[in-house]
Amino acid sequence: MLKSLIKIRLQGIFMRSMKGSKKQKITAGKIVLMLFILAYIALIFGTMFGYMFDQILKPFTMIGFEWLYFGIMAVLVVLLCFIGSVFTTQQEIYGAKDNELLLAMPIKTKDILLSRIFVVLIINYVYEALVALPCFIVYFGQTPFDIIKLLFFIIVIITLPLLALTLSCIFGWLMAMIMKKIRNKTIITMIISLGFLGLYFYVINKLPDYLISLIANGKTIGEAIRNTLFPIYHLSIAISKTSAVSLILYLLCVLLPFALVIYLLSKNFISIATSKPISKKVKLKDSDIKTSNQKMALFKRELKHFTSNPMVMLNAALGIAFTVVLAGALLIKGTELLDMLEVIPGQYRSMINEFIVPLLSIAVIATSSMNIISAALISLEGNRLWIIKSLPIKTKDILESKVALHLALCIPPGLLFSIIGSIVFSLNIIDCLIVIIVPVVFTIFEALFGLLVNLWKPKFDWVNETVVVKQSASIMITLFSTMALVILIGICYIGFFSDFMSAKMYVNMLLVIFVIIDLGLYYLLNTWGIRRFEEL
Repeated sequence: MLKSLIKIRLQGIFMRSMKGSKKQKITAGKIVLMLFILAYIALIFGTMFGYMFDQILKPFTMIGFEWLYFGIMAVLVVLLCFIGSVFTTQQEIYGAKDNELLLAMPIKTKDILLSRIFVVLIINYVYEALVALPCFIVYFGQTPFDIIKLLFFIIVIITLPLLALTLSCIFGWLMAMIMKKIRNKTIITMIISLGFLGLYFYVINKLPDYLISLIANGKTIGEAIRNTLFPIYHLSIAISKTSAVSLILYLLCVLLPFALVIYLLSKNFISIATSKPISKKVKLKDSDIKTSNQKMALFKRELKHFTSNPMVMLNAALGIAFTVVLAGALLIKGTELLDMLEVIPGQYRSMINEFIVPLLSIAVIATSSMNIISAALISLEGNRLWIIKSLPIKTKDILESKVALHLALCIPPGLLFSIIGSIVFSLNIIDCLIVIIVPVVFTIFEALFGLLVNLWKPKFDWVNETVVVKQSASIMITLFSTMALVILIGICYIGFFSDFMSAKMYVNMLLVIFVIIDLGLYYLLNTWGIRRFEEL
């Protein structure tokens, strides 16, 4: 039974990643494409980690801290496995939707639990390979081959993900307990996901600095690991010095906590799987019933639906997060930018000042181009589209509510960036208005364009809502078109208009063009768009 459960769960993960709709078949071409994407990701991460290990191996060996090489590898494996699988652990073990169904069948509780643990463990092994394989290739490619070291290394590689899995189970349990007491789980999940994503980009950006710091402060870092990370230190000693005692100590530190967590989970799995959030009974009063006009009700409906799925929000509105981060960076680093401008000679400073308004405008529309909310709102209706169409509501109001959602979510972050940029660079009132209005006009264009594309290429037969924002044609067309448009704007000025037109004049021209395009798209939405929606 355990084998069957593992097979079913692995097939479920495979089907979710390969099938975008209920009727869609898995073709050989799609499998090849998926394998190509996975190979590309593995190559990128492998090259990055391989370069890092190649840079630190010789310095650590020269100062007598060869063991730290494996310590760094172990820390990276645990962090990557933990970050990559913590949400999967929470969903597979504590939040699986088929818990009650499986518990009602004549299946042992331990088999259900172990099947889910095994699936998460396989995912951890995939993450581990991204770090461990480059570490293995670099080390054994530059040092004499030792069969004992290789054996110890293999033992460590097999058991190290258990440490990350233990931490994931504990953290996943804490998340499950917290989620039961929090009303809006979507926002919390969104914040945590953005936090992990931000941490990833921060680490990638700071990797060269970290390499220099690792090489320069190897002894200090080694002492810190020795004094605080007992299992990691003995793991490193076990491999580098082929110490059987250290290997045993490391295995005890990994296997005993893992066994304890599995034991506690098995004993409490039924209560964990069947527990429901505590809810208070509230007596409804007439004063609690709130009404709103039709357009506001439609807008609230769109907002509630969109914000109910954190993965949809993360993929469709990632530009919002980038815009806010960019605004924060401008606010923090604005003084440094002004100091840099002061150093530039006067004859060049005036030329650079000419580009401040265009650069601020292009920066905010570049981040906004990653917002594809409106391009998914028709498809997200799915098989419930008939409900909204059957109500006595004008089609125009339905479509405008979807445009309004995109604008309400995407305009405020752009305004925040524009206002901060205007204050930091002390722009005059005219330039300030341009920096504010240009992103707003571009956001209106993006909202209308995305909705029209979604009306043209809707996707209703999805298995999971996340498929809509990852694999649908309307999303791809909107995303790549808007990003290409931003690049084209810059290329056109450099290649054609820079010789006879100032950058500010070019931005003013673009503002007029986008206003005309927005009016044309709005007219198209209220003519062809209405007819197309009624045909769906």
